[in-house]
Amino acid sequence: MGRHRTAYEFVSRYMCKIGLSEGVAPPVWTFETDPGELELLATMLLSDHELSQSDYVTLELMVPENRILRTSYSAWCDLYFSCLETGKIEDDGKWLDCSPTDEYPSHTAQAILPYIMKKWVRNVVPLKIPKID
Repeated sequence: MGRHRTAYEFVSRYMCKIGLSEGVAPPVWTFETDPGELELLATMLLSDHELSQSDYVTLELMVPENRILRTSYSAWCDLYFSCLETGKIEDDGKWLDCSPTDEYPSHTAQAILPYIMKKWVRNVVPLKIPKID
C-alpha cells in the first residue's frame, strides 16, 4: 500500500498547498461527463470482473467551483504508475490544475474534490452497464 499512498498523498499535499483542502480526508476522484458517456467512462475505469461482480451508481453532484481541482487523467496515470514502479514522485505537479482545453474537454474532465457534502448530491442513479457473465 505504501507506493499507492505516496501518489495519493502527493495530490493531497498539492490540494492543501493551493487551499482546496485542509488535508483531513483523502481526495475524492470524480469525473465530469455527459450522461451518454457514463457507460464508456465506467468501462474504461473498471475491469470486466469489477463490472460483473458489483452494482454501481452514479452520483450527480453540484459542487462549488472553488472546491474542484480539474486535472489531466492521463498525466495522473503516468505519475501514479511511475510511483508504483519507483516509489518516488519526480514531478512538479503543474499538470494538476488544468482548465478544460481541446486536449482535456470539460465534458470529460477528471475532477478531484476535497470531500463530498450531502447537499452537493443532486441525484443517485444506477449505472446501467450490461452484466458480463
